[in-house]
Amino acid sequence: MTTERCAPVEPRPIEDGRRWSIWIDVEGFSTLWERGHKAVLGLSALMEGIYSLGTRLYRNDGDRLFAHQFGDGFIIVADFHEPQLDRCAAIAVALMRHISRAGCLARAAIAEGEFADISGLWPKVIREAIARDGSDDCVSLGSGLMTLLPVMGTALIAANKLDARNPIKGSILTIATPDSARISPSFPSRTVDGHAALTILDWVHAEHSHIDRIWSCAGVGGAPADAERAIRDYIDTEEPPTLWIRGTLYSTNLS
Repeated sequence: MTTERCAPVEPRPIEDGRRWSIWIDVEGFSTLWERGHKAVLGLSALMEGIYSLGTRLYRNDGDRLFAHQFGDGFIIVADFHEPQLDRCAAIAVALMRHISRAGCLARAAIAEGEFADISGLWPKVIREAIARDGSDDCVSLGSGLMTLLPVMGTALIAANKLDARNPIKGSILTIATPDSARISPSFPSRTVDGHAALTILDWVHAEHSHIDRIWSCAGVGGAPADAERAIRDYIDTEEPPTLWIRGTLYSTNLS
């Protein structure tokens, strides 16, 4: 890889507007957890992928990422509004492929919303405890601990809600149909039958320079052929429900 190609891109102009967000989690986490350590492998791959993106590629103002864990998933939020959503879609695709290399599969959704620091709205007793303990994300509860999330907004919940609205089961990548117009044809897509407001992106076969750059500079992602194989292997090994299999194969053009 060349230094020029992998150097951080120039910060984008600051624009008023909502930021894109990606909700991504490990599919079948609770079932995989009961069967052994495979669930942890998927979550570890997700964490590793996000960390690599944020430290090796998108690390400067304008392109930096904000990621927050919720159970077996993460919300990833952009620094500023981006008129085009190709970079966002490429990040989601790369992370889904990255997780598949660990023997797990993911489900993701792309949306937009606001993002703000809400720590100033916390109760006085909490703000005082933060100042006393010298931490901005946790306070002592005697010998216990309260963990806090100092940021909130619709960017943190919009993608999760969008994913919940999609009736299709499986390892899929969802975006609102109006927003899909802001993504290039390099990301194959189809609207959900009976739900015209929802569009599914094919995370297995998408090809874009952003995806290539993420792979070459951050080591996150993988080849379409490897993702195809991972889906087949997962179905054979984990034997998920028929509707899950049908939805996954349909959304990735493998049926």
